[in-house]
Amino acid sequence: MSADLDRANAPTLGGVVRRAHRRMAWASVAMAGCLVLLAGVIALRMYIDNNLRLVARSLAYTVEAAVVFRDADEIDQTLGSMLQGEGIAFARIRDAKGQVLAQWGHQDQGLISELGEWLGRQILTTPTVSEIHHDQHVVGQIELSGDGRGLLGFLLSAIAALLVCMAASGAMGTWLSRRMLREIVTPLHSLAEVAKAARYERDLALRVQPARILELRELGNDFNTLLDELQDRQTQLQHKNTALAHEASHDSLTGLPNRAHFEHRLQTALAQGQHENCTFAVLFLDNDHFKQVNDTYGHEAGDALLIEVAHRIRSQLRASDVVARLGGDEFAVLLTPILGNDEATQIADNILKAMRPPLPLQSSGFLQPSVSIGIAVYPVHGQDMSTLLRSADTAMYRAKAQRRGSQHLAIGSTT
Repeated sequence: MSADLDRANAPTLGGVVRRAHRRMAWASVAMAGCLVLLAGVIALRMYIDNNLRLVARSLAYTVEAAVVFRDADEIDQTLGSMLQGEGIAFARIRDAKGQVLAQWGHQDQGLISELGEWLGRQILTTPTVSEIHHDQHVVGQIELSGDGRGLLGFLLSAIAALLVCMAASGAMGTWLSRRMLREIVTPLHSLAEVAKAARYERDLALRVQPARILELRELGNDFNTLLDELQDRQTQLQHKNTALAHEASHDSLTGLPNRAHFEHRLQTALAQGQHENCTFAVLFLDNDHFKQVNDTYGHEAGDALLIEVAHRIRSQLRASDVVARLGGDEFAVLLTPILGNDEATQIADNILKAMRPPLPLQSSGFLQPSVSIGIAVYPVHGQDMSTLLRSADTAMYRAKAQRRGSQHLAIGSTT
């Protein structure tokens, strides 16, 4: 649960790349915009100062006569006509003694005007002062203050442009991050999917697709090579496991199933017989005079005889039947299904007939295969494994006692 929460809260590489691109783009644009804005404010401030000086000189020349004659009305009219729309917040005209003859201020009201005046007081220099001359004598003084509204308009336009540029940079950063995702994150995602399939689904057949970037391509190739090696080892391990499973359930000499495998198949047949009410038979086979063969011709001849007997038994059985070597010279056959005792005895007769041809030895001479067969039929001679095996084993010994190389049906049959 904790691992799932950590995975859900962990940032993805794609998200980190996208955020990094946007932040770098915004930081770059913001820094550049701030520098440009600062340079623009300084340049605009110099421009406003120069403009105030020019306006002051022009105004001094215009109101020279009115100042000399102290005509305040004329001065007011001149100030209103010349200063309106020139970015002047306040103007004052004094005589040579410093007395105020006239003053003017723009009449605009509102938030923009107030912000402009506040900005002018914060950023612009002290008021511009220019002397009024008449016949080379100072007759008065003009004092002008900028209103800052032009500076405010510039700042608002610059901020709006900066926001537009940041939005465009964010979009560009997103586009670049997506392009980088295709080249970096997509190969890594493919690598993660292949690794996940190998870890959780044990699927080693998937491979990482080649990436365009050299380092990622080499990483993918190394991972694919590792998967190839793991797949080869898995295949070898499967073959070894299959071989070990076969060795554990089969006889090494004859290749037939061993006792454990036979008992497992017999248990399956018993469960099926009880569920479906079907009939099957168990045959016990014992080689006659086998010890004499070993003593006379040696163990190699005895092994050859066992292999031949196994082959001849198997040749007389159906695909659904099972023959197993229980150990030594004993064999067992599971006939499933059968119609009744007659079919079981018929197959036993076929096996006995298959033993009639002699077996030539490689050195010289012949061996005569011979087996005695005991037959037990489910459910007549037993309804569990131990009873059936015991019935077949007892019937086999009865066959040996009567005549070697014969068959005998267990006692209790209903033929």
